[in-house]
Amino acid sequence: MLITTNAIILKRIPFSDTSIICRAFTEDYGKVTILAKGVLRPKNITGALLEPVNHIHIQYYNKSNRDIQILKDASFIQQYPIIRNSLNRIILGLAIVEIIDKATLDCNPYPVLYRLGWRVLEKLNDETQNFWLVFAFFLYQLSIRLGFMPNLKNCSKCNSEMSQGGIDEYTGELVCANCVTQNQIHLEENSFMVLKKITSSHLDDLQSLAIKENSILNPIRFLDLFTSFHIEGLKRVRSMDMVRKLINEENNNSN
Repeated sequence: MLITTNAIILKRIPFSDTSIICRAFTEDYGKVTILAKGVLRPKNITGALLEPVNHIHIQYYNKSNRDIQILKDASFIQQYPIIRNSLNRIILGLAIVEIIDKATLDCNPYPVLYRLGWRVLEKLNDETQNFWLVFAFFLYQLSIRLGFMPNLKNCSKCNSEMSQGGIDEYTGELVCANCVTQNQIHLEENSFMVLKKITSSHLDDLQSLAIKENSILNPIRFLDLFTSFHIEGLKRVRSMDMVRKLINEENNNSN
């Protein structure tokens, strides 16, 4: 059966001198693995389309009794030159698609998460957008879409209202400063305020938020820990090692 759908390319794996295998997160069928034969031959432009982060329109031959489907054709929906020309943005873009890859199952349609993915990449490609803020929004919305939402109001242990605190190492939930024992991150009052702004904002409104860049880094650390604790597979996202390194560098530069 010939399938026609839109997709975000998550990963690309060399298969031979002229072919590749890629994982694509499709709008209608979820994550699928596709063999693209001969796309690395000279003058074949399809190989350039099958790079991670790209948002494309694809046609592939699908058989339910095989794990790898066969690509027929592909074309761009959106190109992301701003992402490709910025080291920070490409690292965040690669982290976004790897997170989606690790957090989803094969052939499990999730159109809401697909829309979140391409919309966030679209914003990441806008040079007027604060890319750290866009990435923080993605991590928060991902946790919600997959059934986990951090409680930013009340301590998960004593139920008191929080203005600062940390993640409980056993439950992965936020606790107040009085209940926290050993934790990997401390959320001060300013970080709580930033998180609450992100959680109450639409993606199209992020640009209007008055948040300093270095104020977003600690909330991203928290969202990284929270999603890694609760969402299976996210402890193995290699791209996040590069994101964490960038965050440390940004902190060092601001001190």
